[in-house]
Amino acid sequence: MFGVGKSKNIVAVDIGSYAIKAVELDIKKKGETLHFQVARVGYETLPRDAIVEGTIIDGTSVSDALRSALNAGKITSKNVLISLSGSSVIVKKIALPQMKPEEMAESILWEAKHNIPYPFEETSVDYAILNPNPSSPEDNLDILLVAVKKEKITAYSNVVYQAQKNLVAVDVDGFGLLNCYEINYPELFPEKNVALVNLGAHVTNIVVVDRGIPQVFRDLDLGGFFFTENLSKEMDISFEEAEKLMQGAPAGSHNPEQLDDILERNIGDMLVEVDKTLSLHTTESARGKKIDFIFLSGGLAGLKRMTGAFERTFQTPTRLLDPFRHIHYNESRLNPAYYQKIPLVFAVAAGLATRTMDK
Repeated sequence: MFGVGKSKNIVAVDIGSYAIKAVELDIKKKGETLHFQVARVGYETLPRDAIVEGTIIDGTSVSDALRSALNAGKITSKNVLISLSGSSVIVKKIALPQMKPEEMAESILWEAKHNIPYPFEETSVDYAILNPNPSSPEDNLDILLVAVKKEKITAYSNVVYQAQKNLVAVDVDGFGLLNCYEINYPELFPEKNVALVNLGAHVTNIVVVDRGIPQVFRDLDLGGFFFTENLSKEMDISFEEAEKLMQGAPAGSHNPEQLDDILERNIGDMLVEVDKTLSLHTTESARGKKIDFIFLSGGLAGLKRMTGAFERTFQTPTRLLDPFRHIHYNESRLNPAYYQKIPLVFAVAAGLATRTMDK
């Protein structure tokens, strides 16, 4: 959204609170169809608390991890696209009557000033028209208004520059997630009402897309770190031990029933927050449509009981989002461990990468 024009050899980077994920794609066009193939991927975990709830605390550690992720993936391109999320990022759908382009820009600025909970001069604003060609002159234009606090853009930009890379654009996690779904599930995208839930370390992204039109973008300040911290406190164990249990390590000397109880309560708390967003959408929907599918991604989505918990709570088919379902890779060239063990964490980066080359 915020950035310069597109060019080839851009690396999409998802700077999360737990790890940095980087994806570079080869994109070929055959007729009107685009074919995506992974060229390179990189992954590097971050020191604990280097980024907290989307805020960079230790910029040097983050820039070092970015370099390590790119080096691990043998990524040499200097052009980087990043995305942002959290409470400093506002994405809101608004409706405006059809008007001339110069009037549209002025109206959107007016709407931004009245819909952003921060001083307007402290934010960068962009927008996208969802229905640029309405069927009737009386129909409103549906517009996605995007606003990000300038200080957040500056903080993340500095990390990229410190890693000696060129920042060519800044996007939003939710848009990367939306793209990932569109590319990998083309049979569902234009037909179904779907909720995408990306369960990160500190932030959970929720996107609702109805028949190809995004309806809701929301970021919750809730994720896997909160689960781990609660395990650590309630079981009186170190954060590192709790993290291993979260990743599926045997309970060992720990009480498995206590572990299950804590996880169930934490999952329940998360489902309550997700339900607030999904219920608001289904209530406000003019058609009163029920969500047809839920797709989960992010590291926390790998928790064994998570998919079943979503399915039972919302009475909706729930699946893990496969970011490489239609984005192919060559196992002889790339380490298959990325795709066998941790594909869920690449959903945002893979989606962002589909936007980064000329089409």
